[in-house]
Amino acid sequence: MPPPPSTIPPPPQGGSFQPIPARKVSSAALAAATILTFLIIGLIFLYIFVYAGFPTDWDRYWWAGLTAWIFTFIFFWVHAATHEDPVTWVLKWMFFVLGAVFFYASILTSAAAGAPTGNTFLYLIVLSVMILVVLLFSWQAERQRAADADRRAMRKRTP
Repeated sequence: MPPPPSTIPPPPQGGSFQPIPARKVSSAALAAATILTFLIIGLIFLYIFVYAGFPTDWDRYWWAGLTAWIFTFIFFWVHAATHEDPVTWVLKWMFFVLGAVFFYASILTSAAAGAPTGNTFLYLIVLSVMILVVLLFSWQAERQRAADADRRAMRKRTP
């Protein structure tokens, strides 16, 4: 008498793996989410510059720079999770540059408000070094990504 048939499915054979199809988001839903996101971000910056009641300009610029770099961090992680290059890549760099501009403006307006010159110069150097470190790390990551893409392109696909 033959053994009963196994209820365990056989392991997949080479080349028979079928990935799960990715879900598509409708253009209307994507447009609505984008509009809401920019509306919320715009309202946050509006609050910082108009309604927060900061006594000096350098306070406003400092908080706007910090907020922009927080958004940079958020969009960096969104980019890392989704790899939506045309959208999130631009947004993370746009907010990084915006944050750097606000931080430089904060430092320079505090110097005009009477901050000690030595401190202003030190802050400019620290901020410039931070920006250079981020740019060097991103350049290295882009080189690594290009090398990974080249290595994947050299692999032979078997049917």
